[in-house]
Amino acid sequence: MSRFRFGIAGPGGIARRFIKGIEELPDAVLAGVASNTPGKAQAFIDEHSDRYPDAVAYNSYDSMAQSNTIDAVYISNLNTQHLDTAILFLSHGIPVICEKPFALNAEQADQMIACARMHDTFLMEAMWTRFLPVTVQVRKWIEEGRIGTPVRAMTDFGMELMTHPDRRTLAIEKGGGGLLDLGIYPISYFSMLFGPNPEEIISTVTKSITDVDASFEVIFRYAKVKRPFGEDRATAIAAVSIDRKMSKEMKIIGTEGYITVQEFFLARSASLYGSTQDGNYTLEPVEVFAPEYISTGFQYEAKEVMDCVRSNRKESSIMPLSETRAIMKILDTLRSQWGLVFPQEI
Repeated sequence: MSRFRFGIAGPGGIARRFIKGIEELPDAVLAGVASNTPGKAQAFIDEHSDRYPDAVAYNSYDSMAQSNTIDAVYISNLNTQHLDTAILFLSHGIPVICEKPFALNAEQADQMIACARMHDTFLMEAMWTRFLPVTVQVRKWIEEGRIGTPVRAMTDFGMELMTHPDRRTLAIEKGGGGLLDLGIYPISYFSMLFGPNPEEIISTVTKSITDVDASFEVIFRYAKVKRPFGEDRATAIAAVSIDRKMSKEMKIIGTEGYITVQEFFLARSASLYGSTQDGNYTLEPVEVFAPEYISTGFQYEAKEVMDCVRSNRKESSIMPLSETRAIMKILDTLRSQWGLVFPQEI
């Protein structure tokens, strides 16, 4: 295929960021936009008509799924709609990149993955942070042993997303709350660092008046790590909130140094600190990676989708489905600890 034709299911703010990202890919185009809300798809098309004059608006997801005019669909509608929308497109053999959270729970994720495999079709969670150049560099530093063995990671990650009572983040019937909206970022990052299967999960939560999680703190303890004095456990700690701003810095501590990532979910820069001869850490970073931040950053996950589909791969090795499912299980465990049940699960 000379041009890779993306479709959008669920035009909104995050879909605009995705489309802005693919403008950086010379062989990617917006081919179609679908919404079940009358006029919404056409309005989105009109915003991008100068660059993508051939894009088509569809008044239902089903009509775009049957059109045979897209090479992959980016699903960015409500959290509660991901399951049905993904299964619709997968059933028509259309590759899917599904915005995080991938689903409401692991059971739904299993249904989506099973459908993708039944129809031999590509499926990937749109965890865009995983594909950013700074994140790639952080993984490279760790793989090269630049900080020794990673043993700790910590972040506080908060934004003011409770500014109006009608906001989606406060609506339990729409899959709202801090865990699915923000918490998945550090949890996925910890999975990337230490693996997707912590041995112990300890958490506390504060709920809003609508019964969603407004803030929470969580500690993950992983398999034992050998240290000079004996054995230790790798540990990851996150404080997450949708009712206040926080620093959003990720700190990754190893046995021989540490890494800081400023606003890790955007991942615009990372600093590497080494250890000195007396066993302390260097006061200044030994290396800083801060490439030019181009557009929205969403083009990197889009490029991964294009590469996978063009090479007939059914999932990404960077964000594999087995890890997506394991992360959903972690989210389920946390909600179980908090007694947070979505109406769709009753």
